[in-house]
Amino acid sequence: MEISYRLLAAADFVRRGAYLIDVGTDHAYLPIYLCESGKTERALACDVNDGPCERARSNVSAHGLSDKIDVMCTDGLCGICFTNEETDIVIAGMGGALIAEILSRADFIKNGKVRLILQPMRNVPDLREYLCKNGFEIIGEKLAREDERIYEIICAEYRGTSFPYTPLSLLLGEKNIENKKENAEIFAAFCDKTAAALIKKICGMKAGGADASSEETLLSLVLKEKEV
Repeated sequence: MEISYRLLAAADFVRRGAYLIDVGTDHAYLPIYLCESGKTERALACDVNDGPCERARSNVSAHGLSDKIDVMCTDGLCGICFTNEETDIVIAGMGGALIAEILSRADFIKNGKVRLILQPMRNVPDLREYLCKNGFEIIGEKLAREDERIYEIICAEYRGTSFPYTPLSLLLGEKNIENKKENAEIFAAFCDKTAAALIKKICGMKAGGADASSEETLLSLVLKEKEV
């Protein structure tokens, strides 16, 4: 099974031998890839809609993995039974606000054996803030480029205490900043994209007579991180 660069980046955070839950699975590409690679022995592919679940079942069966991958039609993590084993939960391709809502309705994720691997499509700073405020430590982040778009992948685990953050760490990701020299080209492109969005926001605020000084300070910090 070949998967996209963003899903490959998510797969890198999955622990070998952990039970995988893939939320919003669509075609079950990620569980199939991880089972075929031997990194995962058991997985649950779930989606809120019947169509994606049927496509997932068809793909799982075609790859001869029906004994390893279960498919469940459910809303987020509702109705999923946690068996107190190492469990890696992947939620990819949704908005950050929706991902935060899904997490907020699943108390079982507040467990040291659970790892969250999240790939939000938008509102990424809001998701980082939710994690930090609700006891989840962001232990890793990756940037993945695909079809001229840069995707952010966040890996977090529950610690039970809130974590400090800054506007810059919410926007760029503290781990992305720490590892920027290892991925200099994609990080620079990520900073350019972020700066362009900030400039557009600043122009809109100024046109409406609003104070954009905080955004201008943040813009200067983003451009500084790109150059360092």
